Amino acid sequence: MQAPGGPGSPPSWGPGRKQAFGSSPGISSKVWLTLANGNLSEVFYPSLDRPALHELRFLVAAPGIPPVDDAAQADHSFRWSKPGVPAIEVFSSHAEYHLTKEFIVDTELQALLIAGDFNPELPDLRLYLMATAHLNRYGLGNDAVITAGSPPALITRQGDVHIAVCGPFDRASAGYRDSSDLFVDLHDNDGEMTATYTEAGPGNVAVGAQLALHAGVFQVAVGFAHSRPDAEEAAREMLRRGAASTRAALEEAWRRQFELPKRIAQVAGDGGALAAASVTVLKSLEDKVERGGLVAAPGAPWGETNRDGNHVYNLVWARDLYHATTALLDIGDAEPANRALRHLSRVQRADGSWPQNWYLSGKPHWNGTELDEIAYAMILARRLQAAQALDWDPYPQLVRRAAIYLVRSGPLTPLDRWEDAGGLSPSTLAAAIAALVSASEFAHAAGEHLAAAHFLHVADYWADRVEAWTYNFVKGHYVRLAGDPEEGPGPEAVLSTDFIELVRLGVRRPDRPEIRSSIGQVDTHMLWVGPAGPAWRRYVGDTYGELPDGSPWGPGGVGRPWPVLAGERAQYEFLAGGDRVTGLARTYESFAGPGLMLPEQVWDGKPVPARGLLPGMATNSASPLGWAHAEYLKLLTTIATQRCGDLLPHVHHRYCVDPPHEPAFVWTAAHQLKTFQHGRRVKVQLLEPATIRWSADDWASYKESQTVDTTLDLHVAELPTQIMRPGAVMAWTVHYADRWEGRNYTLTCR
Repeated sequence: MQAPGGPGSPPSWGPGRKQAFGSSPGISSKVWLTLANGNLSEVFYPSLDRPALHELRFLVAAPGIPPVDDAAQADHSFRWSKPGVPAIEVFSSHAEYHLTKEFIVDTELQALLIAGDFNPELPDLRLYLMATAHLNRYGLGNDAVITAGSPPALITRQGDVHIAVCGPFDRASAGYRDSSDLFVDLHDNDGEMTATYTEAGPGNVAVGAQLALHAGVFQVAVGFAHSRPDAEEAAREMLRRGAASTRAALEEAWRRQFELPKRIAQVAGDGGALAAASVTVLKSLEDKVERGGLVAAPGAPWGETNRDGNHVYNLVWARDLYHATTALLDIGDAEPANRALRHLSRVQRADGSWPQNWYLSGKPHWNGTELDEIAYAMILARRLQAAQALDWDPYPQLVRRAAIYLVRSGPLTPLDRWEDAGGLSPSTLAAAIAALVSASEFAHAAGEHLAAAHFLHVADYWADRVEAWTYNFVKGHYVRLAGDPEEGPGPEAVLSTDFIELVRLGVRRPDRPEIRSSIGQVDTHMLWVGPAGPAWRRYVGDTYGELPDGSPWGPGGVGRPWPVLAGERAQYEFLAGGDRVTGLARTYESFAGPGLMLPEQVWDGKPVPARGLLPGMATNSASPLGWAHAEYLKLLTTIATQRCGDLLPHVHHRYCVDPPHEPAFVWTAAHQLKTFQHGRRVKVQLLEPATIRWSADDWASYKESQTVDTTLDLHVAELPTQIMRPGAVMAWTVHYADRWEGRNYTLTCR
């Protein structure tokens, strides 16, 4: 019988704040689970950018008693099977019952198991479950079927993915969300299940069942496949294997993966439990087919309000990929970083860049460009080389092409690392400078000395101009973004924490006066001290966060503190020789929830229990965030090894020990400078061989300079501007092999 009420309520993602996340460590099982509100939230299959199951939650009801939604109305506590093993046990308590649930992903099957123990306070209470497939926003809807077997199987289909829920069910029903689903049936019929619909769809469908027990233990399996029989068989085989053997196999598989170094556990405040969980989270973020593709997070921020699937985090960002894999590299596991570099090579565009983010297939999702993401790909290659872990030569294709894109497109970035604006960014410049110095070393090793020299010329110029471009000398701090390389930051430029990357990547010394002044300004304007210690917001005027009353992000939102910024600050304190590093690590650990998940943001307002918001704990944006777990591991590694892994020694030596003396300014088509500093030379970078005709007397006379081939399809001429006096103007134009430029340019000496 077809259920009424189609197509059901508009679909959405599950909560952004996950309480647990994991998978099996091998590539056989392509199932990833998440937990939210003590119940199963998104389950991904067959890839991390494909959510298949929206949720599976338990309900408790009895005749004459309204149904209790375990996810919304019970209190939940969590326990990992063993440190780093994502077999998660959840203890749910309510005035009317106690329910224990253990969630385990199989190491081989496309399935997961829920092993439970139900203990009601009243004899007539019954346990139910309801499952909803994730709605593909490009599809017309899902469908559902209840099989005729005994016990019945609950089947939903999302496109080519079939999901089977099998267990000890008395009776079952299909329906549409919020119109004819099981919860609606129980609610409208005073706690009794009356519906027995066998089909629903197309639409936002749900399946539900009453468990054939009044109390005691039970097991429910969820199978996934590209056909209905295979999905049902996976679920039934999962039941045959049972919890004990499935848990033991998962524990052994993770034990064989990678053991957390003892020195890391020894400097952790909890004996290494959060560090082990962080390793598992980072490894679980890697896809099983598109190896090296790590998504940023397993969900969507404020998912309950996300109905179009556009603003999601289960995609690849080059920046997050870098942080996740170098955190693992720091503790001795180089394989994910090598796979990530190969993934980047496969996804790289013909012009040497990468999209803002992309699906695991390489298809772009958002098409913006962030220059720091281009830079981090090169830094990843250099870090692998420094660790003597490179198993291929990334220079000819990946590094060379990316470096060319960077020198052609910078120094202004279309988007900075916070992705809502662009310009001259201290954090982007830090990454770009470190990347170009790294590219120069690769080029020298390849015998491309002219190319290497040009990469350094551009890096030196950008490094020399960081303060002129991004430091407000009146207010005494670096800004988040500036737009005018000639005049420096304007009045609209705001304070941010991004300048710390200049120190961490080796471009500036921690004791530089501008750095120290900016640290003081940040602590005055952006520091929040929570129950367990300090945390920092991103920048003044940040609106990416909940509204003041705790409602989801939207107009009027307020940016909240980010744990990653506490990690970056701790790295600065280490490099500055401060004594706050260990204390900041303990504060960082306090941000993890009961399931040991580190979030994107933490709440900095008064408690809002109705929304689960507590000071110093995860907001409803996104948790776990791979970047947050990566920063935590990097911080522990820094404490344990007494070195900052992100600080590249060759970059630090070049700019903090023996900086270049008065490097030349570099004019490019993307950066058409009009002024230069007295005593400096100016290099002109062109895309073709050319002759530059220039005049220092308003064309009463002229001279010519020939370009030199850098071997990068870039041609550079140097103008003798170092001899000009302040106020003097040089006019110049370009003659190519077959044409004139068609316009004049000027350079004014300041």
